[in-house]
Amino acid sequence: MVYALWKFLKEKRFKQTIRQVKVEDEEEITYETATTAMRRAAHFFSALQASDGPWPGENAGPLFLLPPLVMCLYISGHLESVFPEEYRKEMLRFIYCHQNEDGGWGLHVEAHSNMYYTVLNYICMRILGEGPDGGKDNACSRGRKWILDHGGAVLIPIWGKAWLSILGLFDWTGCKSMPPEFWLLPFFLPLQPGP
Repeated sequence: MVYALWKFLKEKRFKQTIRQVKVEDEEEITYETATTAMRRAAHFFSALQASDGPWPGENAGPLFLLPPLVMCLYISGHLESVFPEEYRKEMLRFIYCHQNEDGGWGLHVEAHSNMYYTVLNYICMRILGEGPDGGKDNACSRGRKWILDHGGAVLIPIWGKAWLSILGLFDWTGCKSMPPEFWLLPFFLPLQPGP
């Protein structure tokens, strides 16, 4: 990843023209020093920006970004118009490739399986067209088995229960209704609505 960014800068013939600012220990940071450092950083990051606007780079680690996107597009009725069949096949391939050996999915590609991410990825596969036993190497049945072997989707945290309820797969009465301030409580308290 880092090599790709430096290669990108080389292709753009980037040259840093703003002097580097060094602040010694105990030295006061002045407005001019801070402004110069910010300008240098902005100059560098604007050089990393592609001509069509985004900053190129892979963000393949998290496994919690794709399912909510697919669910929102499905709920709004725009899944097929936004993502043609070829894209949906690649989304499925991404999910298959990051399924853990035990059948579940984790927070990111190297994480242990977790109920929240397993349920979301399982539902995502089903929305994208896989049958209950479909997917590469029986991905759906392996994911469902992991979910059932670990107590079922009812053990998903509140965010997952909300998604399931929106999709009509879980009754809203199963979602904890409480003041938003409860989210600020520590996780060890039973009133905390998180995991």
